[in-house]
Order: sequence, then C-alpha cells, then structure tokens
Amino acid sequence: MSGIAFSKINLANLIDHHIALLERFGIKDEVPFSLIFFSLEDREEMDSLEMFQRILRRTDAIFNHSNHYVVMLTGTDWNGATEVLSGIQNFLDQEPFDNVVTYPDDGTDSKTLLHKLRELVEENCNITTDLLK
Repeated sequence: MSGIAFSKINLANLIDHHIALLERFGIKDEVPFSLIFFSLEDREEMDSLEMFQRILRRTDAIFNHSNHYVVMLTGTDWNGATEVLSGIQNFLDQEPFDNVVTYPDDGTDSKTLLHKLRELVEENCNITTDLLK
C-alpha cells in the first residue's frame, strides 16, 4: 500500500487520462472512481503527505497544495469514497463533510468533476483553494 503523490498541476490531466483509459477499454460505466477533498489544520505538510501515501492504495493518486488534499480513488464508488473520507476525518478529529464526487455520476470530465468538488468544498468547509481550479 502506498498512494502516489502528484503535482497539483497534473490533477485535471490525470483525471482526463483515466477517463480516456476507461473509455478506450469499454469500461467507463462499470468502474467508477471518486475524488475526495480534505484539509489539514496546523500540521506539517510533508509528514502528512507521507502518512497518507502509506495508508492509501498504490492505485490512489494524491494531490496537495498547502494543507489541502484531493485524492483520486480508482475503482471506488461514492459509498467507498465516503467511507475512506470519513475514516480520514475521524482520524484527524475533524467534523465530517461529504466532499466527494464520483465519475460518471457527478461528471464525465475533469472540468465538471472539479467544479462540482469545488462547490461542495466551498459550501461545506468555506474553503477556496487553487488545488481545485
């Protein structure tokens, strides 16, 4: 187990690439993926990134900017993503927020998915971040 960290500038490109692979192999409606968002308060960014890399799967992609994180959970539907996010929020002793979007239910491209996630984060957490632009 070891999630892979990517630069925030690659977030939209990786989402669109993953969607293209699902479409190429004809499995776009069978294998959803989810994006979750969480933020860390008063924590060391590098230590936190390494911790999340260790607990997430090798197929999970982690993007961070400052103390904000988006994780792309491949092969994970809304229920699974909500469970992962709830576990992270519980571990961090944070109030639970449903900052989850799922392909294809919430969008079929990176622009739509990130826009929906940005709206959720702004509404639920009152956070505006460059990570979701």
